Amino acid sequence: MKLKLFPLLFILSNSYIFSVCAEPRPSTSQEKPAARQNINSVAAAADARVLGSVEVRPSYKSMLGEFHSEDSAVLGYQFTRDTSATYKQDFNTNVYDPHLIESQSGLNAYLVDGYFKEKITNLINIGSFSLGYEGRQYLPTWALRRQAGMLTAIRNYLKIKYQATSRLILTFEETPVVHLYDQPGSITRKGPLANPIFENRSSVGAEYAFSDRLKLILPVMLSDVRNREYDSAAVNNSKWSHKLWINPELYYTVNPNVTVGMGYYSDNLLKNGDFAETVLGEGLEQGTTQLIFSANL
Repeated sequence: MKLKLFPLLFILSNSYIFSVCAEPRPSTSQEKPAARQNINSVAAAADARVLGSVEVRPSYKSMLGEFHSEDSAVLGYQFTRDTSATYKQDFNTNVYDPHLIESQSGLNAYLVDGYFKEKITNLINIGSFSLGYEGRQYLPTWALRRQAGMLTAIRNYLKIKYQATSRLILTFEETPVVHLYDQPGSITRKGPLANPIFENRSSVGAEYAFSDRLKLILPVMLSDVRNREYDSAAVNNSKWSHKLWINPELYYTVNPNVTVGMGYYSDNLLKNGDFAETVLGEGLEQGTTQLIFSANL
């Protein structure tokens, strides 16, 4: 269903853009519209390009005294300024973990999530509001999820932005997710664990541009996951589980190809994944602090 949705949205959005930009040719003169059409074609061709980037995030968990790196590589194509299709592969490495025995120390690089992404920005513009869409189809590249029986996960992001001022943007995202596994659960080191079947992700946030190069992003995110029926001993068996966390990031654009920054993401701010009680202090203390180095084509 997801794979059919993106082409449909892509066609509708480009049909809308064409209908707005194209003007009927007057019978007395066809030279100006033809010239304008050529200019539009040149602009569209200039926006089309190959996309590629590598990002490295040295990360530190203060409560555990652990250093690791959360990295990624992206390759894809930008069709127009507002539409693109890419593949992103995340991978982690260990730098220092005092809890690992000597035989397990070292970089121990491993693949995490990998996914295809289709993105349309400015799908709809109404005044200061804009609506964007992003689709993702995940592959079972992470060994832990693959061993649990993961086949894929399909996400559909709807992104609303409000341009409050020339520097401030308010954001809201709603993301339904379908999880597909070939089994209801698996046995982990902590015991039986039921696999997810459906998830809804929501986020509210703000983006503030201090200058053309320096930008701060402040999102608050909530995930609600419905788990399958698997084993009565599993803590999440046939239950909803919830996660609330924050993920502020500060970016500085050195030049069009290099960006550096700092980031942080908290642990779950809800005790036992339940709305009954929050653990703000503990969730913040167990968070991860990152440096960000990104280079793109």
